[in-house]
Amino acid sequence: MATMAIYRRRRRMLHHGILIALQLLLVIIVMLPFLWMFSVSIKPANEPFSIPPRLWPENPTLDNYESALYPEFGRYFLNSVIVSVLTMILSISVGLLAAYGFGRFNFPGLRALLIAIILAQMFPIATMIIPLYKIMNSLGLINTYAALVLAYLTLTLPVSIWMLRGFIRNIPPDLEEAAMVDGCTRLQAFWRLVVPLARPGIAATAVWIAVVTWQEFLFALAFTTTRDMRTISVGMSDFQGQFGIRYGELMASSVMVSVPIIVLFFFLQRYFVAGLTAGATKG
Repeated sequence: MATMAIYRRRRRMLHHGILIALQLLLVIIVMLPFLWMFSVSIKPANEPFSIPPRLWPENPTLDNYESALYPEFGRYFLNSVIVSVLTMILSISVGLLAAYGFGRFNFPGLRALLIAIILAQMFPIATMIIPLYKIMNSLGLINTYAALVLAYLTLTLPVSIWMLRGFIRNIPPDLEEAAMVDGCTRLQAFWRLVVPLARPGIAATAVWIAVVTWQEFLFALAFTTTRDMRTISVGMSDFQGQFGIRYGELMASSVMVSVPIIVLFFFLQRYFVAGLTAGATKG
């Protein structure tokens, strides 16, 4: 018996060791591109192509960051913040109401509507640009924040509805019924009970929307015609010239663009994980 216990303990330790090694390998694989991006951002212009390549530069410098912070960069950054925040507010507001309706009411055509919503995500962005451009152009919205926000809603709203619906279905309807017995209307019960309890799901959806809108390129390129309306993803193409690519400045701007999303996820990671797991446990 003692021998079997020792064998099982060693086998368990071996399994744990293999899992830890695989996790470390996965972390290295995931982090290596980011480390390389940061490394190139602090390398002089002649070092990114040095042979043999070095992960850490021989002569680190911040010149690339100074060059990347040209005057237009601030405008691009502001445009991305405005568009992302507006898209987040509208997508969560509309998505939360729609998710509540889909999660609480049973009506004819409910299943068909849910299928149609998720099918909307199956179309590639490239196939949507031309019809959306014609619509925006006919409305006179080209080169405006409204055009970008409306275009981004076609990407974020369907998924927001599905994410929030899965989370709302985990909130017991008895809470709202008890509140309505006490005199609340359904809207008051929704605002006072459902919304606070759905905060993890809202946070998870907000992080996802922020990531999608912050990095989106095709819509931002198609619906903006002047430099002052470009978002940060399109503005970074300034470092790709006719005769070459300024890799140092490009990587430096990539690092600076990644920081806001990393910070947002750092503060909301608890809600993000809770929202995803709660929304996935019940359809």
